[in-house]
Amino acid sequence: MKAIILAAGVGRRLKPLTDSTPKALIRIGTSSVLERMLDSLIAAGTKDICLVVGHLKDKIKLVVGQNYKGVAIRYIPNPDYERGSILSVWAARNCFDDDILLMDSDVIFEDVLLEKLIKSKNENCFLMDKNNTESGEEMKIAALNKRVVEIARRITQKHDEAGEGIGFLKLSVKYRKEFLDIFKSAVARDKDCDYENALDGLVGRIPVGFEDVTGLKWTEIDFEADIEKAKALNI
Repeated sequence: MKAIILAAGVGRRLKPLTDSTPKALIRIGTSSVLERMLDSLIAAGTKDICLVVGHLKDKIKLVVGQNYKGVAIRYIPNPDYERGSILSVWAARNCFDDDILLMDSDVIFEDVLLEKLIKSKNENCFLMDKNNTESGEEMKIAALNKRVVEIARRITQKHDEAGEGIGFLKLSVKYRKEFLDIFKSAVARDKDCDYENALDGLVGRIPVGFEDVTGLKWTEIDFEADIEKAKALNI
């Protein structure tokens, strides 16, 4: 299984901090968000890691290097990193030659979340936290009969379970063609959109399940307050 980590974004909501520090390199305790993620992936046995970079990419390369704790890192440049995150996923499309973990680089989490995703019986799988907040910023996941039917900031589809998405997706290589078709069309339509827009189309084409991680420790780092929240998790 291969990990594709999206770390190209500017992090506008954390300016001016992100003017000089990539969001993925914000330190929580003794390690950066990205180093923590890499450590968790390696501990889970992932030995193939692609890192999509753009904003302040040289600083990321300086910290992570070409070989991180014995694992080679493949860097994928996204020259259009100031546009929609969909272009970061599209830049990494050639990495999708195996089962993948598609991961946002701004999430602090306890290792059990990653373990649940990797070990899930769902070959395509999201992580869902049902104790989600309602600020309007959260990307939500809705499911009906244990199958994901929508991913959006505002749920409109009929569903019987819903919650906030963690920002991770496990995807089987056998659905590579559907994935590439959906993303190619989405990029042609709007290069400034979130990649979740394409994933919303994908869940209508292929079976995608979820694992409930309600009550487990995690947080996405979008705002300054999230940095303190991450530190308070003590993970």
